[in-house]
This record gives sequence, C-alpha cells and structure tokens, in this order.
Amino acid sequence: MRPPQRPKKRRCQGFTLVELIVVVAIIGVLSTVVIVRYSGKTDQAKVAAAKAQIAQLEGAVIEFQAHQSRLPESLNELVDRPSGNSDWPEGGFLKGKKVPKDPWGHEYLYRVEGAEFVITCLGADGHEGGAGVARDLTNLNLDDRE
Repeated sequence: MRPPQRPKKRRCQGFTLVELIVVVAIIGVLSTVVIVRYSGKTDQAKVAAAKAQIAQLEGAVIEFQAHQSRLPESLNELVDRPSGNSDWPEGGFLKGKKVPKDPWGHEYLYRVEGAEFVITCLGADGHEGGAGVARDLTNLNLDDRE
C-alpha cells in the first residue's frame, strides 16, 4: 500500500515578465503625461518672476532718482552707499544685499537713455532678441503679451 500523498505546495513564483513590462509601460506613460503637462509651467513661472524683479528694480531706480536727483549709473548703486552721502536710506534702495540675477542666472542689463532708463532681462537664452521664453523683457514692455 502506498502512503497517503500530501497535497503539493505551490511555489510562489513572483511576477511574470509580461506583468513587469506592463507596469513599466504604465509608469512610462504616466511620467510622460506629467512631464509634458508641467514642463511649460516652469518657464512661465520664470517669466513671471523676471517681470516681478524688473518691476521691483524699476521702483528702486525711481526711488533713487527721487532721493538723489539723478539716475543711478548702475544697478549696483541701488545697494552700495556712496561715500559721504548722508541722504541714504537704511539698507539702500533695493531690499537685499545685492542686485538679483534673473531667473535664468543672468545679470539684468541697465542703461540710461537721456532722462529715461531701461532695465532688460535677456530671457532664457541670455542673448538679445528671441521669442517665447527667450524674448527680452524690459521695464518698457512688461505689459506686452507673447
């Protein structure tokens, strides 16, 4: 007589290759959708930040002109107190210890044209001209849409 047979234990085998491929494909599709949906938002946020910084710099230049009866020669004059100047607000005309860089890490350009001044951000590409996020922003065109 044969001894009674025990029921066979089924070994756990884990995931099949097909299941793994399906999961990786789903993750790839989801990550692509997220990247496409939100990649343009960072550029739009940088443009908005550049516009806000230009407006802040413009206000500081106007305040400097009101106090000093002249336009600053450079944006650095907004934070650096000239020697022998007693009519200087605490902390300078620009809050912070230095002139900020634009959101792409470039310096703002500043030039005086007669009795007016222009503050320029060269956009994402850091070169004059361009379109979209690479277009130049100035205190004269902040309200323009593109």
